[in-house]
Amino acid sequence: MKEEAKRKIKLGCAAAGALAAAVLIATCPIPGLSYQATAVLGILIMAIVWWITGVLPEFVTAVVMAVLFVVVAGISVGATFSTFASSTWWLLLSAFTLGVGMKTSGLMRRIALAIVRKFPRTFRCQVIAQLVTGTVLGPLIPSLAVKGAMLAPLAMSIGDELGYERQGKRATGLFAAMLVGIRTVAPTIVSASVTGYALMATLPADVQEQFNMASWFVAALPWLVVVLVLNYFLIMGMYGRGETSACDAVEDSPSDTVGAPGNAQSLKQSSLCCGTRFVGAAECVDSKQDEAENSAVESSRGGTNEGDSKPIPDGLGQLSVMEKRMLAIILMTVVLWATEPFHHISAMAVGLAALVFMFVLKVIDVPAFKSGVNWTSLLFIGIALGLGSVFAEAGLNDWVMQTCGPAFQALAGNPYLLVLGIGVITVVLRFLIVSEVAYLNLLMAFLVPMAASVGVNPWVLGFSAYALVIAWFAKYQSPIYLAAFYAVDGKMAKHSELAKYCGVYLATCLAGLVVCVPYWQWMGLL
Repeated sequence: MKEEAKRKIKLGCAAAGALAAAVLIATCPIPGLSYQATAVLGILIMAIVWWITGVLPEFVTAVVMAVLFVVVAGISVGATFSTFASSTWWLLLSAFTLGVGMKTSGLMRRIALAIVRKFPRTFRCQVIAQLVTGTVLGPLIPSLAVKGAMLAPLAMSIGDELGYERQGKRATGLFAAMLVGIRTVAPTIVSASVTGYALMATLPADVQEQFNMASWFVAALPWLVVVLVLNYFLIMGMYGRGETSACDAVEDSPSDTVGAPGNAQSLKQSSLCCGTRFVGAAECVDSKQDEAENSAVESSRGGTNEGDSKPIPDGLGQLSVMEKRMLAIILMTVVLWATEPFHHISAMAVGLAALVFMFVLKVIDVPAFKSGVNWTSLLFIGIALGLGSVFAEAGLNDWVMQTCGPAFQALAGNPYLLVLGIGVITVVLRFLIVSEVAYLNLLMAFLVPMAASVGVNPWVLGFSAYALVIAWFAKYQSPIYLAAFYAVDGKMAKHSELAKYCGVYLATCLAGLVVCVPYWQWMGLL
């Protein structure tokens, strides 16, 4: 009955969105707008309502929107589907395929484990490990959801090995650190997320030439440092107190027989392992009897049951042939992307060459390519990126600049209010516009024409929105969060607690923007 009620609500909202669009188009009540521009706005409003309600899959709604642009609003096919003929879409295809290769070859998991083992088995150090792991892996794969899905089980295994109670404070802290590490690097390195490529495509050609991968990172570096440092101290302050694990007990008082709550065996493992470099669970168990005892205790405390979470392996052995091949491909790709200003080979050409080499070297095959690449997301992104061309052809850009120009100029008069205002608006609107890419494209389609009139580099506006576009107050808001949360079946941390930390994280992102203002003024961007 609940599902039927939800379905009826969705259908009702979808019908209301379509009706509102029809009324707007039929009456054309907006002064200064042509029929074509009004039709585009009406169709877009309907699409946003459908995205919010989820009445259709996201990419299906995008296709409906594109068809209506052509049929009802009279937008040309070339403008509506312009992205599919651009280098951006093909770059996104190669980025998605790199993610498939990193995952199927096992290289990502090996790199993550190698980083984690470099840190002692303490909460403080493992929080740092999670932040470092996400940051270092950021440039290697543009899919944040893939990284979240792979690193969340690893973080839960670490928490289990350290004796942290699942959904307790320290397990929640590890999850938050993992999520922060993966996400924070994304706005600072274009290759860390497909959203970065999408945002790059919304910038004017001269701005794109100004901001290659290296200069983008330099401009965003202060924000990255501020956000990571603040989140480390906040995670330690919020989750590092009031709950003691076996490892912490041994470090504080090695002679005491205090273990993690309900986990006596953890103390035995800690006496062998804690305070040393990270090693696998197998090294901490010296007999089959110990393994049996530990299994029983783990089951009793609601930690890891058989099949829930695999122990962190002691070692993965030598690099496999496929891992070596994928490592060579990804290193060469990242190097060529970062050095584009010197060799002038387009990022698209480099990405597609990497795709070809993955097939030639048999890192991936046709079935993996078909099933691993998120084709529905690529279709949606291609249509969403075309909104800028649609708005331009309909004359919406000029109308927005004339209508909102004075207010924007007043906001732009204070650079601090400018970046904070864009950030806060982004947080609010992300409750309504589910897709990060769609939101950034919508926002930049309006802001880019106005940026030049007030002497602000459009990159600052785009970055200010990108910095705050992540939110997981509600689960539906973030595919990254959903992938990580459900990769461990929600067993590591409660959503209610993580939703609270979302507000904390977004506050640090705003603080990072404030710190960047004088730096961007010095660079001539503001």
